[in-house]
Amino acid sequence: MPSTRECFPSIFSPFSPERKCPKKCPKKCDRQRWAKGERRGSRTTLVDNRARARERGIQAARGMKLIHEKFERDGKGSVKCTPESEDDMWDLYNLLKLDDIVHATATRKVKASEMESSSNLRDTSSKVIKLNLGVKTTNIDWDPDLSLIRVSGQNQTVSEYVKQGAMHTLELTTHKAVTIEKNEWDGEDVRRFRKAFEPNVQATIAAMLISDVGECRIALCGGTRTTVVAKIERSIPKKKGVGAVVGHEKQLGKFYDDICNAVLGSSNASSSSSSAGAAAAAKTTLSTDEKKKHFLENCNCFVIAGPGFGKENVLQKLNERAQKLYSGKTFESWLKSSFDCALVKNIRASSAHVGALLEALKDPSTRKAVGAAAETLDADVLEQLYAEIEKFKALYGPSHVLRAFKEGAIKTLLLSDDVFRTKDPVERKVWTKVREEVESSGFGDTRVLSTGHTSGERLKQLTGVAAILRFPMEELIESDLPNPPDYKKWLEELSVDD
Repeated sequence: MPSTRECFPSIFSPFSPERKCPKKCPKKCDRQRWAKGERRGSRTTLVDNRARARERGIQAARGMKLIHEKFERDGKGSVKCTPESEDDMWDLYNLLKLDDIVHATATRKVKASEMESSSNLRDTSSKVIKLNLGVKTTNIDWDPDLSLIRVSGQNQTVSEYVKQGAMHTLELTTHKAVTIEKNEWDGEDVRRFRKAFEPNVQATIAAMLISDVGECRIALCGGTRTTVVAKIERSIPKKKGVGAVVGHEKQLGKFYDDICNAVLGSSNASSSSSSAGAAAAAKTTLSTDEKKKHFLENCNCFVIAGPGFGKENVLQKLNERAQKLYSGKTFESWLKSSFDCALVKNIRASSAHVGALLEALKDPSTRKAVGAAAETLDADVLEQLYAEIEKFKALYGPSHVLRAFKEGAIKTLLLSDDVFRTKDPVERKVWTKVREEVESSGFGDTRVLSTGHTSGERLKQLTGVAAILRFPMEELIESDLPNPPDYKKWLEELSVDD
């Protein structure tokens, strides 16, 4: 009997015309069981990913929960799923488009007089009930702080309390089932779909960016987003005079204590330290997730970076605090024993802002600790883009990139994910076709950078579209082309080429 890997070559193939095992196994293989809805994924693939994760010290995550899927040959289809993490919510946000029909539960406050059971029309009491509604999306809003998606549109469901065609807003959250119906699943939808539901290996990096002027940010970089879990600020006076030196050292010590409380202490200790005494001088903000669990729980690497000597001083304070709290353990040994997390220290960064996170990610010490993680690869390819621009072997802007594509000069195509969230369907079709053509040509590759990361935000500042070329094109780079381009014309040309 063939192995599971032979029967189930890919973790998910939504457009297979027949969901049968090609090897005709006498027993139920993973492909047959998937087709009947008995399993959510290939156990062999999941076990393999977990084995690789243990070798690299990286967490293996299962991905979004699939409940039901149905696809037709003309490209229409629907998917019912349950997002289980913030990364799943981000994938869901990128999967949604305008004119999609989204089904989810909603709550509505109904007066007793509107209910069938009530015979008293003067009854002013109300009751909150749950409804299953489906709206045709006209607006999609993403709340990064709450990891919440608000979908607004016209109601398509027959309901006693909500009229058909009436505007309604659905709130999509984690652990809440949602059904998405599309008239057309294009290539980018399929890629995002497969990525969201397959077991994946995530490398989550925790980075502490600290400066000598009383600024510190602790950010988590992994999955699809960069999240700031702690922001610590304290006003530190300059060294001018004998009394000023004493005040400087005193406030600097309190600043380091706030950092130690945020990393080693509990959330209550960190919040109390920020609110006690000098509340006006110090400010420490922690996310809600930080209050539930330690932010290092799913991290495999902790990076301390920044300018000056602040990173060395805070590491010394962390060692002293860890020895007091954890029976003489150093901070590095505490990270290893508690979270299986490696420490990368003394990394140079220009500032304590999140924008300097790319500098910490592209450092050789960080790369050695996390391996070929997506976050470090994005930082590397963005650095390569900046270097090649000076040599006229890279360009950015939709018009210039499309012209380079027509000349067959693209080596690496860089796109931010907000390009595919455009409200113009023609623009989305153009970039979907260009991406497919570059990948199928065999001469180039593509990378889609998430705007939830710093690398994606940097690329977004460069219009969200860039390309590293196979040969210099100085005349094209210096030429003045219309921006934005005529996407309808480009779509016609791409369709003729097909």
